[in-house]
Amino acid sequence: MDKTAKSGSFKPSAEFGTQSNSKSGFKPIRTLVAENEAMAPMLRQLALISRLQKTYANTVPAGLNTSSRIAAVEGSTIIVAAANGHTATILRQMLPRLLQQFRENQKQEQEVTAIRVIVQPTMTAGNSELPLRVTAVKNGEPMPQTAIDNLANSLSDSPLKDTIKRMQQKRKRTLNKVKNS
Repeated sequence: MDKTAKSGSFKPSAEFGTQSNSKSGFKPIRTLVAENEAMAPMLRQLALISRLQKTYANTVPAGLNTSSRIAAVEGSTIIVAAANGHTATILRQMLPRLLQQFRENQKQEQEVTAIRVIVQPTMTAGNSELPLRVTAVKNGEPMPQTAIDNLANSLSDSPLKDTIKRMQQKRKRTLNKVKNS
């Protein structure tokens, strides 16, 4: 037995016609995929989308970046997937600025003539679950009942006061259901 067989490490030799590009003696997966004629176009497309995503992430506000992404490139049109309709609406309002930013980016070899926004509800950016309902509360606490009572008492008879009273009744019913569960 030779020394390499005893040490347990296998290194292909030149007689097998393999060239090693890493310390282990094997080619990195990226190199193998790039050499494969069927996979090379997909790798180039993935690299293009990755570069476009970086430009996109630097252009949109952080909140939109987490709920949307570059989904595809069709010709000279970029397809942006939004997690919900609200995000899609905001992105559609930002399209002129986004399009200008993509056109100004000299690093892109891809000509961008249009951006299309689609809603893809199953798309999540980092989160496996989207919240069913988002409520606005300060510091994670609901508004104290006394504050709601004071607000209702300080108002004169009006539709606003009636609405607050209905909200109080609904809140009491909900709290009672939670306590009884």
